[in-house]
Formats: sequence, C-alpha cells, structure tokens
Amino acid sequence: MTGPNPAVQQMQDWQGAGAQTVLEDFEGENLDYKCSDKSLLRTSTDRIPHSSSLAKDTGIPLAIFVKPYGELPSGEPIPTVSFSTNPIVRCRECRAYINPFVRFTDNGAKWVCNFCKIDNATESYYYSPTDRDGKRTDEDKRPELYSGSVDFIASNEYMNRPPMPPTFIFLFDVSQPAIESGYIY
Repeated sequence: MTGPNPAVQQMQDWQGAGAQTVLEDFEGENLDYKCSDKSLLRTSTDRIPHSSSLAKDTGIPLAIFVKPYGELPSGEPIPTVSFSTNPIVRCRECRAYINPFVRFTDNGAKWVCNFCKIDNATESYYYSPTDRDGKRTDEDKRPELYSGSVDFIASNEYMNRPPMPPTFIFLFDVSQPAIESGYIY
C-alpha cells in the first residue's frame, strides 16, 4: 500500500497553511469589492497550483467561465468607460487594460501593470495626482479603477471595418433519440 500522492499532499498543505500567506500578498486588504462578480467571471477552482509540475501531478482542470454581456445579480447596470477619441489605457507590454489592481507611482505620472509588472507612463489625458497612499484623487469617478466589471466603449480606431450585421445559425438535433423524445415531430 502506498502513501498519499505527494503532489496532492503539497496542494492540501498549500490550501491550509499557505492560504493565509496568499491573502497577506494583498497587504491584508480585502479587495473582493474590486473583483468582477462571480456570475460574470470565475475560475473552475479557487486554489491554483503554484507550479506547472504540481498542476500536472494533481490533474486539477483549470478553466475560466466568462459570461459576456451578462447582468449583475443585483440588477444594477455595469458601468461603462469611454475615453472619447483617446485610446483605451492599456499596458504597453502585455496590452492588459487598466483595472483596479494597477499601482500608480510618481504622483500618478506612471502606473505598474499588475500582470507583467512593467512601468507605464500615464498619458496626459488620463493623468490625475495621487494622495500620499498612492491612490488617485479621481479614483471614485473612474469605474475602471474601482469596479472589476466595466464595459469599455471603444473608439473608431479599434475598428478595421464597420460593424457587421448579426448572423444567426439555428441547429436542430435530428437524431433518432431526439425524434423519440418528442423534441422533433
């Protein structure tokens, strides 16, 4: 008889004792209010292995469920963000959109991407000074900085061609079981 799978044991250890360490990475601040609602965007697991070998050994499938154009369970509208004729603020390296988890430095003149950790210059049209804690003075007026769910209104520069009319495809199951079940007459 063999003992437990070491990778599974490592994952269990990480979930238990390591869970507090993961939370401490966020400096003790509860940032759930900045995250997207789980009905719109969520992962298949809330414990992600920290190495590719552990992921392979445990065999835990990882998927992201996205519900585009979904509505919030509360019924409140999803905030929209428009930069008018200016480009949407994105990381110059990884092209991530500006979001609540970026960090502003140099009194708001730069921001650090939370995905690739690259410093980005803040464009003049988006600049706002920061307070002594590094929080932008206009953060409460910028949904992209306080809400995990926003709709960015893209300017014409994001279009290669005019929008196409919608195309509909209807598929019907015409197999024998579908006919026998009454799905198809």
